[in-house]
Amino acid sequence: MTHITQHVLAIDIGSSSLRAALFDVNGRQSGQCIRRSYSLDTDAMGKATLDADALFDDLFDALDELMSITPERLDITAVGISTFWHSLTGINDKHAATFPIITWADGRSAHEAAALKYSGIARHLHSVTGCPVHSSYWPARLRWLAAQHETAFDDTRYWLSAADLLFLRLFGRIGTSISMASGSGLCDLNQKTWSREAMGIARIQPTQLPPISDDPQRGLLSPWGERWPRLAVIPWYPAWGDGACSNIGAGANNLDSLVLMLGTSGSMRVVWPADSATLSDAGLWCYRVDDRRFAGGMALSEGGNAAAWANRLLDKETGENIDERVANLEPDAHGLCVLPYFLGSRSPQWSEGRTASITGITAATTPVDIYRAMLESVGLRFAFLKNRLERAWPGKRRIIATGAGFLRSAVWPQIVADCLGEPIDVSDVEEGSLRGAALLVLEKQGQIGKIEFPINRTVYPNSSAHEKYKIALERQADFDKHMIGMLQQRLDELR
Repeated sequence: MTHITQHVLAIDIGSSSLRAALFDVNGRQSGQCIRRSYSLDTDAMGKATLDADALFDDLFDALDELMSITPERLDITAVGISTFWHSLTGINDKHAATFPIITWADGRSAHEAAALKYSGIARHLHSVTGCPVHSSYWPARLRWLAAQHETAFDDTRYWLSAADLLFLRLFGRIGTSISMASGSGLCDLNQKTWSREAMGIARIQPTQLPPISDDPQRGLLSPWGERWPRLAVIPWYPAWGDGACSNIGAGANNLDSLVLMLGTSGSMRVVWPADSATLSDAGLWCYRVDDRRFAGGMALSEGGNAAAWANRLLDKETGENIDERVANLEPDAHGLCVLPYFLGSRSPQWSEGRTASITGITAATTPVDIYRAMLESVGLRFAFLKNRLERAWPGKRRIIATGAGFLRSAVWPQIVADCLGEPIDVSDVEEGSLRGAALLVLEKQGQIGKIEFPINRTVYPNSSAHEKYKIALERQADFDKHMIGMLQQRLDELR
């Protein structure tokens, strides 16, 4: 007799790649993780978009491959999806897309965000929605679309996230999850409904937004049902934000644990159960995981993108054994100060129009110096944000590190620990958001078994290096204030 084992399918759609894999009831991955990579469509004006058809083709191709290698003895009981927050697209009356998927990194609505801040509405919007006023969120973005793309804006019947559009294609129904809605900047965080005030600021009507529900969908449309018959009638749960899923996947689901994520971008997050949430610090964001849990913290646009930029400066010879070369340099010995805002700046100022800056370059500066300075600059940003976050949520908490930047680098985790001055536990879960989506599905299905949260290693700080980085952090903060002042002066001159 063939032994049937129950599994769930998890999908994680990120801004630069997607993954799909099966997980058993104990949260362990079964078989291969299928991956597809892609790139944001960017330009000098701040565009950062994805083509929906190309993105979904990549996903469907990945599902084809996964289903082709999955044994029949594996019983797939449900599907869960993790995806990036804040994405925005539109559809017309015929359900055709009116815009590409505008991602969190798109900064073209910076002027509208700055104008909203200048109007004095920012703090109130933040208190209602949990989202700072910034070009990452829908209010400023929709105002920009109304002004710059009037015809397409007027033709838009519904405004959706990327995950909402995916579910529309698969099931023919319009809706969104509590998690996706909470990351838009238009949702009343505690009431779990669309905020009429925020919609008015965004210049859209209540009827243009999808119903909010976490109820699963069943019954894939043709041709998807025929293409994946094993997925056709099982429940597909509406998407959860990838940041929250990363915490869940690493086992950080209360205020005793802080997840420090280093991928293409970076973040520091806590997840906790509560009926309601109040934010006293305007620099923090707060969204929902679901109807009974919140996720909050600080978001960095900087992360692996800073290291990737610096890596392009290295020639073949210099790039060999780069971690070893970086490790041989003394902390902050290069004399450089870096603001790693290659994709703009978010927490805590949420200032618009920021770009990366480097000061201190001399004739003696080498590409390896710049590479190390980039790694250190991100570590210093984490230290700055952690100090701020602890003022909002006091208390000692365990730091769990996730993301490819930690697992794949021999030197970056040590630099971050030295900047923080605290030990960090590097999670051994390589795909935290993917696993988090699986665990949330297992919880919803009542199938969850004995879950373990393995740690790859614990990285302890070097006290001497930490003292040097405390000085470097002050220097970076002064440089940041100076650049913010220059930017504010330019904005004032434009008004």
